[in-house]
Amino acid sequence: MFNRKTPFINPTIANELNNEFNEHEMSVLTSLGTIVDLDAHEIFATEGAVGQEAVILVTGTAHVMRDGDTIAEVGSGTILGESSLLTNEPRNASLMTTSPTKLVVLNRREFSSFLDQCPRVAAKVDELVSIRTA
Repeated sequence: MFNRKTPFINPTIANELNNEFNEHEMSVLTSLGTIVDLDAHEIFATEGAVGQEAVILVTGTAHVMRDGDTIAEVGSGTILGESSLLTNEPRNASLMTTSPTKLVVLNRREFSSFLDQCPRVAAKVDELVSIRTA
């Protein structure tokens, strides 16, 4: 009668990230990550610092800044901070919210587990790291 487990997916994650992640990936993300709400203009990663977490923007927008200059504006579904975790290099950019933002934060262990359980995301992250560290 109760043979099938239905994974819990945070409704906010499901509503905002359903175009970027499939049901399995959102379930794993919900089980591993911590949801954090930030106000506009909050810096949540600093260029040159040692990276301790990767984040996925759920809602809101953020500027990616290098040497104080904005080099990109990113939104829902964007994975950030992955390069520092995977290369063990300092962060190559600072990140600042430009609107109220909801993030899923994954520490090094959680991010590694997420990638292990979600090979499609792992392939996407490998591609991102290649582009962002070139």
